[in-house]
Amino acid sequence: MSFSTEVKAELCRVSMQRACCTRAEAYGVLLHASVFSHKEIRLSTENVFVARRLQALLQRAFSVDCAPQRAGRKLQHTVGEPAQIARIFDVLGYDLKSHLAYHLNRNVLENDCCVAAFLRGAFLMAGTVAGPDKKSHLELKAGRQSLAGEETSLLLDLGLSPKQARRGNSCLLYFKEGASVEDFLTRIGAPRAAMELMQAKVEKNIRNTINRQVNCETANLMKAADASARQVAAIRAVLDRRGEEAFPEVLRETVRLRLAYPTDSLAELAQRFDPPISKPGLSHRLKKITEFASKED
Repeated sequence: MSFSTEVKAELCRVSMQRACCTRAEAYGVLLHASVFSHKEIRLSTENVFVARRLQALLQRAFSVDCAPQRAGRKLQHTVGEPAQIARIFDVLGYDLKSHLAYHLNRNVLENDCCVAAFLRGAFLMAGTVAGPDKKSHLELKAGRQSLAGEETSLLLDLGLSPKQARRGNSCLLYFKEGASVEDFLTRIGAPRAAMELMQAKVEKNIRNTINRQVNCETANLMKAADASARQVAAIRAVLDRRGEEAFPEVLRETVRLRLAYPTDSLAELAQRFDPPISKPGLSHRLKKITEFASKED
């Protein structure tokens, strides 16, 4: 099951107790229907949860009983009876005789909850969202530019700023920013899906932070190992030619400890002195040793 299917299954469990919101959700469904005209209304979906929701919405919002029929992979709800279509048009504030332009009737969206319900219906019919394992992306397909513009206005009223694009003959509203996707899903009634996206983002950030720390520590260890190898090589070069007595007496203990513990970090090696010395102090001594060795070449 895709993440979009899971999200829509969650949306289909939202209560239909408020008549105004049920009507608004049905309105969002119809404006994204395969066919929405004065002659026929046809709703198509491959999602069985959505198909059941559509049947309930038509019955509760318009008292239209319309069971889905199988059409290949899709389930279709078809309303062709003139009296039923007239009733739907009347409830939505459309004049059946002026059916050429189905503008968005904001009077149907009485409250903010109705706006959210409308967008829920639109998403059930024409929305998709990428799962937690992918880059953030949610889109809503509208058949007409005018509808895309009106829905953009609704989203802006909710504090959401979608981008627009065209795909073939369709207009798309979309979000690519994770917080906007999560906010949209929460508002239309899918908080669990939004939380899943947020959790995945947090886990990804934690993994990235850990990887950066590991990479940084690895780089530091390699840098320290390279420095130690150069120091040991410089010390051995002097020892092979002139012996330990060639080094100034103040540096001999450092020479012996570095040769004895070549893999120690500066902090570890500094603690082996009796008494222990500071890390900057040890670094200064080792620098003096490498400088002395270079002069001996």
